[in-house]
Amino acid sequence: MWSIVIPAILFFIIFVYYPFAKNVYYMFCDYNYIKAPVFSGLKNIQQFITDSTAHRALFNTFAITIFSVPLVLVVSLGAALAVFSMKRGKNFIRSALFATFLVPPVVASVIFKLMFGTESGLINTVLNTLGLPSVGWLISPGWALAAIIIVHVWNGTGYYMVIFLAGLSNINRQLYEAARVDGANGVQVFRYITVPQLKPTIIFSMIYATITYLRSFALVEILTEGGPYRSTETIIMYMFKQGFQSRNVGYASVIAVVVFLITLVISLIQMKLTKYYDD
Repeated sequence: MWSIVIPAILFFIIFVYYPFAKNVYYMFCDYNYIKAPVFSGLKNIQQFITDSTAHRALFNTFAITIFSVPLVLVVSLGAALAVFSMKRGKNFIRSALFATFLVPPVVASVIFKLMFGTESGLINTVLNTLGLPSVGWLISPGWALAAIIIVHVWNGTGYYMVIFLAGLSNINRQLYEAARVDGANGVQVFRYITVPQLKPTIIFSMIYATITYLRSFALVEILTEGGPYRSTETIIMYMFKQGFQSRNVGYASVIAVVVFLITLVISLIQMKLTKYYDD
């Protein structure tokens, strides 16, 4: 037993607890990788409180998350219901939709960056063919935000669809049969049986998607580079720039702890909600 427990404990100490403790220590220091850390008190925390750029990055992160999460869940649930009710070709369609999740975010962002091109992008070409004007997907703040959300939804639909399919398969078929005997229509069955039975699955998916999109970095960095005018710069991108480009490690550590605390609160909410619905 100890041969399994001790390596696990050492793993967490070396790769989780020690780095976190080091990060907390750097919060109260001036450190740039070259000189030794110098204690600076609450300077870095005060800087975060007054840093409008960090606040904007947080706002951008929340905006991306607030729009991406419900959209990806609705699309995924719709796809799961469609696949679940299919008589033929179910495995093929399920595999095809799940394949979107297998595309790494970096690759997805490169593909969509080409598609969103203002001059020769596929999407604007289609719009022009239909007689519609081109859209400045990556040069307009609002459209750039929309482009990120679209890629998030496309890249995440396959994963959450599979989760919803698992939830649907666990619903007792007798509930549907009883509803049909009582004369319930499709909308009523969905509202009073499917949704209540899927609540634990929906809560898990919602929390997981929220945490995932709060940590958006590579996809946004490649797709928009945080632009235009920092309108899509996320808090993780800003942390990266502070820590590795500006070499302001102490301030980057403060941002990292803020992101950790936000994630912790969301995780605790998930635990509470999951326990509530399990009871």
